[in-house]
Amino acid sequence: MPGILLAITSVAMAPRLQERFGVVGPMAVMLVLFAATLLAMGVWHETQWLVITAVIAAGAMLGNNNTLITAAVMNATDVERSTASAAYSFLRFIGGAIAPFAAGKLAEIYNPAIPFIVAAVCVFIAMLTMVFNYEHIKHIR
Repeated sequence: MPGILLAITSVAMAPRLQERFGVVGPMAVMLVLFAATLLAMGVWHETQWLVITAVIAAGAMLGNNNTLITAAVMNATDVERSTASAAYSFLRFIGGAIAPFAAGKLAEIYNPAIPFIVAAVCVFIAMLTMVFNYEHIKHIR
């Protein structure tokens, strides 16, 4: 189900959000919602139905941000699209490689809630960084 929501929002919802509101605003909203979802999974990690529901809902947020962030990256620079795409993919995939290991270690050392809470804080900090640097990215549509 999360994959279905991810696909639907990537293709159908995100382009409409981008057309109506631009890239930065919807991206910031989706990041806040995603951080809140991660925080909820951390706080109520022992409540199975909540974690399942949050994972499904996260698919929609991630689908939107997948499209919005890709659009932002492709429009943010003057370098060739292939170079921008390669740099963006490198960062995405290195994060995807490190995150599961780091989450496992955090859960092992502390408790199962900590990886969700750390992720929520990181996503929120990323959103704040984007918003506080809006002057540098406001040209992205």
